[in-house]
Amino acid sequence: MLRYISCSVLALLLLAAPPLTAGSYVVHSTADAGAHSLRWALLQANASAGPDVITFAIPGDGPHVIKPDSPLPPLTDPAGVIIDGLSQKGSGIGSNPPSTLKLQIVLDGSNAGDAPGFWILSSYNRVQGIVINSFAEDGIRLQAIKQGSIKNIIRHCIVGLDADGMTPRPNGVGSRTTHWAGIAIISIAHSPGLAHDNLLFGNIVSGNNGDGIILADCMGGRVFGNTLSGNRVGSNVTGSAAAGNSRDGILLYGGCYGNTISGNLVAANGSDGLHLVGDETRNAQAHHNIIRKNVIGISLDNTPLGNTYNGINLGGQEYEYAGGFAANNTISGNTIAANGKDGVSIWEYPGSSHNADGNRISQNSIFANAGLAINLNSDGAESGASPNNRLAAPTIIEAEYGKGVATVRGSVDVIGKDDLLTVELYKCHSGPIQKCQAPIFLGTASPDKEGVWLFSTNGLLEAGDSIVAVLIDDAGNTSEFANRQPVLAMDFFDRPVMADYNVGKSNARASALLRDPAPNPATELTKIKVDVVQDCWGILEIYTPSGELVQTLVDRWMPKGEYAVDWDRSNWRGRPVEAGTYICRLDADGVRQTTVITLR
Repeated sequence: MLRYISCSVLALLLLAAPPLTAGSYVVHSTADAGAHSLRWALLQANASAGPDVITFAIPGDGPHVIKPDSPLPPLTDPAGVIIDGLSQKGSGIGSNPPSTLKLQIVLDGSNAGDAPGFWILSSYNRVQGIVINSFAEDGIRLQAIKQGSIKNIIRHCIVGLDADGMTPRPNGVGSRTTHWAGIAIISIAHSPGLAHDNLLFGNIVSGNNGDGIILADCMGGRVFGNTLSGNRVGSNVTGSAAAGNSRDGILLYGGCYGNTISGNLVAANGSDGLHLVGDETRNAQAHHNIIRKNVIGISLDNTPLGNTYNGINLGGQEYEYAGGFAANNTISGNTIAANGKDGVSIWEYPGSSHNADGNRISQNSIFANAGLAINLNSDGAESGASPNNRLAAPTIIEAEYGKGVATVRGSVDVIGKDDLLTVELYKCHSGPIQKCQAPIFLGTASPDKEGVWLFSTNGLLEAGDSIVAVLIDDAGNTSEFANRQPVLAMDFFDRPVMADYNVGKSNARASALLRDPAPNPATELTKIKVDVVQDCWGILEIYTPSGELVQTLVDRWMPKGEYAVDWDRSNWRGRPVEAGTYICRLDADGVRQTTVITLR
């Protein structure tokens, strides 16, 4: 067997087998050969024109173990066959599959030689309700063919465990030089083809040597538009305990695109939970895949079952992969927690500056991971690589709570794209600041043309909470998380009715109005104007975005009139400050106003 790595229930009704049945074959025996064996039924179905059904009626109490003495025949009938393990007496999916699967047909490959369990080389097949374990190669191999392997369904199977759904009986026990999996959807180099619109639904794929599920193409082949939904990858049948695959939980390799990975539990695997990586040798990108609403790294009852490395790895260099070439993928609405490295890691191959850009990471709950929530190329930044265009995180200037309302102000370094940028804000999980864990999505804000943004909410934040934020541009590039900012109770300058005065706009409540600094951006001196409409005490100060005082420009009684104050970009020690973004703040008569000054 050649290596193949080198080179919404969703559409269940649409993917169903053809409506008419040409042949019906019943398995009555666990024997490897002879009438009414599984091997006999597969040969009959392949020889029969039109769609076929294989059912099971083996006498006695199960589970019934079928142990082939040689490889089973591949499924080659273009009309497809249904292999229905749920037809065996005592089998069923229960009230809450896959947790309640009770399967009575076991396909044990320990005597089958170098072969997969089921080998699908056609379309419209359905394999359901069967335990598949102990094969030297893949448990189930769905291989692309020239005319297309399409609309196959693999559902409610247990792949890599025993019939109890607890005890590991791994597939992939053959040579470790080949990349086997529990279930593989692949195109191979010596016979490339198409594999698309296939569905893996409600399976347990755990305990395998190698990866849990692989989608992989090769030069001349295409693997696209497939759906993985509702599977447990790396846990036992209940979803409450570890039964990890030895490598990645789910791997998409090469130019795989347009696939959807939704609603799966992916935990306790020996490498990454999900790993998407292209093929540098042929410039093939794993692109436009959708990863949504999965639980990655914890059990269904929130017990930590972390994957050994990252929750999601886009472009990582693990194993034989050069890395990079994972672009324009969408990661949304997932829970990613308790993994051994980062929540989401993105790595770009340094020989190209755009091979891991456009990855949108939105509205996920990412917390309690050992590394960063989102990490852009930490191992390759020195080479000039820039995944997601190295989009800078937003700055949170201040977060305050008073009278039931929390108000957050901030800025971004990307100026003049106010209609193309989105700031997403999250309530923080406790933990080290540098790890920026963010379990609760709060909402979004839109920067203006100067890069300033404002967000307010009632009921979701209060004093004592902390927040973080990410920036997303129009191409989907997503930043790392901003430094965590505590939400502070409003002090003496508590706004009377939460009045927040925009720069340059008059308001009857304000005793003094902060005007636009000029020039801004500034290279040396900038002039800050204040209009005092009613005698008051005024304090005009400059702060860093993290809240450190830089310089106090005014702290005195200010009679009614117009004032202009120069800041020569020095700090309170008289030393020049570095280029960057600074916050100018005016506190006057119980009202606070802020504006942003950029120094170049």
